[in-house]
Amino acid sequence: MQHLGRRDKVPFPAEYNGFRLIRTHGRVFAFPPHLDFHRVTHTPGLMFRHPGVLSASNLDDLCKQIDAYDHSAARPTVLKEVAGYALVAHRGQFYAVPGSAAGVDFDSAEDRQRAGAIPGATAEDLERTVQQLAAGAPVEFGGWMPIFAVSGNCGAHPQFKHTGTPPPGYRFTHNPPPQTVDRPSRVGALVSRLWGKLARGARQAYYLARVPLTFVLPAKGVSLGARWAVFVAFVNLFFYLLRRGGKPLAVLNFLRTRHLTSQLQLGKHDLVFLTSMPYTFGQSPWVIEIEDPTTLFYPLIQNGHTCGLDLRASPYFPIVKALLEHDSCKAILTHMRSTAELVSALFESDAIRAKVLHAPLGVKLPARFQAHEPRPALAPVNLLFINSWCQVPENFYVRGGLDMLEAFAVLKQKYPNLTLTIRTQLPALDDHYLRVLEQPGVRVINRFLSDDEMAELHATSDVFLLPAARVHIVSLLQAMSYGLAVVGSDGWGMEEYLEDGRNGLVVRGRYGVASWADTEAGMLRENYEPMYTPDSRVVAGIVEAVSRLVEDAELRRELGATARADVREKYTAAAWNAGMKAALDRAALPAGATVVGPLPLPSETEALPVPDRCDTGAPCA
Repeated sequence: MQHLGRRDKVPFPAEYNGFRLIRTHGRVFAFPPHLDFHRVTHTPGLMFRHPGVLSASNLDDLCKQIDAYDHSAARPTVLKEVAGYALVAHRGQFYAVPGSAAGVDFDSAEDRQRAGAIPGATAEDLERTVQQLAAGAPVEFGGWMPIFAVSGNCGAHPQFKHTGTPPPGYRFTHNPPPQTVDRPSRVGALVSRLWGKLARGARQAYYLARVPLTFVLPAKGVSLGARWAVFVAFVNLFFYLLRRGGKPLAVLNFLRTRHLTSQLQLGKHDLVFLTSMPYTFGQSPWVIEIEDPTTLFYPLIQNGHTCGLDLRASPYFPIVKALLEHDSCKAILTHMRSTAELVSALFESDAIRAKVLHAPLGVKLPARFQAHEPRPALAPVNLLFINSWCQVPENFYVRGGLDMLEAFAVLKQKYPNLTLTIRTQLPALDDHYLRVLEQPGVRVINRFLSDDEMAELHATSDVFLLPAARVHIVSLLQAMSYGLAVVGSDGWGMEEYLEDGRNGLVVRGRYGVASWADTEAGMLRENYEPMYTPDSRVVAGIVEAVSRLVEDAELRRELGATARADVREKYTAAAWNAGMKAALDRAALPAGATVVGPLPLPSETEALPVPDRCDTGAPCA
C-alpha cells in the first residue's frame, strides 16, 4: 500500500470569471455578478429555485456553464418609459414595472410580483395595457409589507395574482422601499439568545417601549411625511378603539401586531388593498379581501383553534369590530358566500354589513388540459395530491394527507395500474406511511416547481385528491380548470364550488368535525386535531370515489369536462374582477355618503337579503 503522508488542502475557489461559487447540498452553485448574492443565499429555498443561479454536480461542469454564460441575455433591457412604467425585455418575455426597473430581479417570480411587474405577450401589447392602466385610479397593493411575510406569506399567494389585471378604471401600484436583507451578526445572535430567556412580560414591555422610538429612528425609504401620517393615525386609532370599548392593554397589543415598521413603509395612499388580515392603522382608506372571518383577528386568534371559542368574549372582538366600522374601512370582499353571511352575523353591525361583498373567485383557463381521451383498459390512472402553496410540511395533515395515503394503500391492491404523485414537503411520518410511499407508482416531489412544471403536472393527471379540513380555493379551481376529476371533502366552503356528481365527487366526514359554519355565532368553527390521525369514514369515502373513477372512464371525462366548463363560464377572472370593481367603487364613495341600491356584481352572484348598497355572499388558500 502506498503511503501518501501529509498533503496540502486544495481549497474550493470562491470565485470564477466574476461568479461567486459555493458548495452545499451535494451540488456546486455559481452566482452571476448581477445577482444579490446575500439576498439569494439568505432567502430560504431561493438559491435552489432561482433561474439565474447555475448549478452542477462538480466544479468542472459548473465552470463550463460559466464559460458559456450569456451575460447580455441574463440582464433585463429597459425598452422605454411609458406613463410611469418601465417596459422591460428579459429572456424573451416582456414586463411593465411601476416606476423604475432598478433593483428588480426579473428571474425571480417573487421579486416580479413584489415589484408589481405586469407581463405581456409583446412590447406593443404591454404599452397599450400600461396606457390604459395609467388612466385608472391608483390602489396600493399592501401585500408587499414585511408583516405579510410572517403571516403565511399571504401577500405573495397566487390567490392575489388578479392584482396584475385590475378592473377597468383602476390600477394596482406597488411602492415597497428598497429591499434589504439583515446581515448575520455575532453580537445580534448573542443578544437574541439572551433575549429569548427573558420573561414574556418583559419582552412585551420592550415592544411597547420601542414604539415611540420607531417613529424617529432612521428607516430606509420612509419619509418624514409618512412618519407623521402614521403617527397621527396610530394615536387617533388608539383613542378611537378605547372609546369603542377596547381595553388599553388589548388595544396596545392589537396595534403592536399591525407591525409599526410595515405601516411606516406603507405610508399614506389614496386607497390600499389588503390581503386576508387588516394590517393597518387606518392612515389610508382600505379594502380587504378575505376567505374566512378568522383571519380578521390574526394573529391574536388563528385558524384551526376556534371550535370551542366564544369570539364575542375575546378582548379583541370590540377592537376588530370598531376597526371594520371605522370610516377608513371601505369594503370587505370575499369569494365565499358563507363568509359574507358569517361576518354579518358575527358583528351584528349595519355599518359592517353594508361593506361586505361576495363574488366567486375566478382563475385563468389554461390552454392545455386533461381531456380524458380513451385509453387501454389497464392504462395508468394518475392521482394527484398537492400541499398548500407555501409548502409547510404540517399542512400535509390539514389537506387530508394521512387519509389519502391510507386510501391509496387499499386502492393499489385493487388497481395495480393506479399511480400517485404527491407534491409536498413531508412531515415526520410513521413507518406505516413510509412503506405506502415506497410502493411502485408513487412519486413524491418535494421541491419548488415552476408554473410550467405545475401546469404539466396537472395536465398529465386524471384525478385530483383534496380530502382537506376545509376549502383551499386556488388549488380546487386550478384542478377544475385543467379538467381533472376532483375528489374533495365536505369541509367548510368546498361545496360552494364543488357539486357532488356534477363537477366532482364529495367525500363526507369533515363537516362538523374539522370545520363547520356556526351561523348563530357568526363563526367559522375549526378543529384541525382530528386531521393528525386517519378517519375511517373519510378513508372509505376516498376509496369508494376513486374506485368509481378508475372503473368508469366516462365519469372521469364528464366530471372533468363539467369542472372545466364551470371555470370557463362561471369562475372566470372577468367575473371576479367585476366583484373587485364593485368593492373599489364602494371605496370611492365619499365618507358618510348614503349607500342605496345594489352594487353591480357578476350576474351569477345571487344577492343576499341584506340592506344597503351591497351584495354579500389562510388563511390564504
